[in-house]
Amino acid sequence: MKPTIGIVTDSTGDIPVEEAARLGIHVVPAIVTIEGETFVDGQGLSRQEFYRRLPEMHEPPTTAAPSPQRFAEAYESLLSAGFGRILSIHVSSKLSAMLGIAAQAAAAFGDRVHVFDSAQVSMGLGFQAMEAATLATAGASFEAVLDAAQRARERVWTVAMIDTLEYLRRSGRVSWLRAGLGEFLRVKLLVQIGDGVVQRIGEVRTRHKAVDQLLSLVESRAPLERLAVLHSGIAAEAAALAERLRPLARQAALVVDVTTVIGTHVGPGSIGASGLSA
Repeated sequence: MKPTIGIVTDSTGDIPVEEAARLGIHVVPAIVTIEGETFVDGQGLSRQEFYRRLPEMHEPPTTAAPSPQRFAEAYESLLSAGFGRILSIHVSSKLSAMLGIAAQAAAAFGDRVHVFDSAQVSMGLGFQAMEAATLATAGASFEAVLDAAQRARERVWTVAMIDTLEYLRRSGRVSWLRAGLGEFLRVKLLVQIGDGVVQRIGEVRTRHKAVDQLLSLVESRAPLERLAVLHSGIAAEAAALAERLRPLARQAALVVDVTTVIGTHVGPGSIGASGLSA
C-alpha cells in the first residue's frame, strides 16, 4: 500500500541521511553563515570540517531558519506526488523560529499540512519524526501518525555535556547562563531539553566525571526503544560511549555528528544522547 501521509522535518533533527531515505522523511535544511559565506546545512561543508575549523574562526558563525518558500516547496512536492496530508515536525518553538516559519508556509495548504512542535532538538526531534514515518510508511491514517508523534514526544529526551560554555554564551539563547557565567567558566555543564528549552541539571569539574554522570543519566531512563549518541566533532569518543550504552536499547544506538546549526551554539567537543524510553 502506498503511503498517503508525508513527513517533513528540518535538519536540526539530525536524522542520518540513510534513515531519512529509508523512511521517506523530507528534510528541509537550515542555514549557517561562516565568515560571510552562507551554506545550506549538509551541503558544501562537511560537519567534520566545520568542527575542525570552528575554534579558529575569527567571527562566530550565525544560523537561520529556511525561508517559508523552502517549506512551501517541500509541501507542494509531496502533495503533487500523491500524498493526501503532511505532518511537519520541527525543532522546539522556544529555541528557534523554524516552527513559525513552517506554519506560515503551511497556512496556504489548509488542513492538508499539520505543523507539530517537537519541543526538542537533534535526535529528540528526529526520533519523533522517525516514529511518525514508521507508521506513515505502513499506510496508517493521519490520526494514527499524529498520535505516534505525540506519544513519542512524551517519551523522548535529550541530555548533553557542554565542553566549553563560550559558544552557548554567544548564542544568547540560554538566559540563566548569561546571569551566572562566572561560576561556570571552569566546569563541564550538564544540560537537558525540558519544556522545549535548555535546562541546567548539573556541573562537573572534569570531563571524565562529566561523561560518567552523562552515562548515569542515560541509564536512569532505560529501558530504551531508541538511542542516539550525539557529538560535535569527537566521533571516536561518541562511538565508545555508544558501545557502553549498547545494552540499554532494543535497537542499535545511532552515532550522530550534530548539525552545524546546533554545533554553532554548543561548540566542539560536546557529547550527549537522545533516547526514546520504552
